[in-house]
Amino acid sequence: MKSKILVLILVLSSLLMAGCIGDNGDEVPVDNETPVDVPDENISEDDDVPVDENGDVIEPQTYMIRLGRLDRYAAIPNYLEINRGDTIIWRNEMKERKLLFEVISEDNLWEEERIAPGMQFNYTFTEQGAYNFTVPPWDAMNHTVIVK
Repeated sequence: MKSKILVLILVLSSLLMAGCIGDNGDEVPVDNETPVDVPDENISEDDDVPVDENGDVIEPQTYMIRLGRLDRYAAIPNYLEINRGDTIIWRNEMKERKLLFEVISEDNLWEEERIAPGMQFNYTFTEQGAYNFTVPPWDAMNHTVIVK
């Protein structure tokens, strides 16, 4: 039994030592090494990352649409232009009347989203297009988001 434990300890020690040889944190050059371009794991070659006129990547932004602000039945703003990858937060700001607002995506981005007073819902847009949203029965709360 002791000999089996001794053999096991020797095997584990040799494996640990083999993994440590030459590992001092410096890169070790390898002959005939071909450089490999490793893409960012979140971006595939098929992704069309939004860029500005200088070719710089546009960082994702977050926008807010306030529902029922100042005790008015309105979506503020009711029109937004954003980039792909940007997020919109819908926030129910009705404090006096305690109304539940239902935000409906006419383009079926989600089933339905009910937002209680003081609560919010967010969605990140990944596709270009024009998207329309309704908040029945208040037409003044309907709004459009254009994704570039």
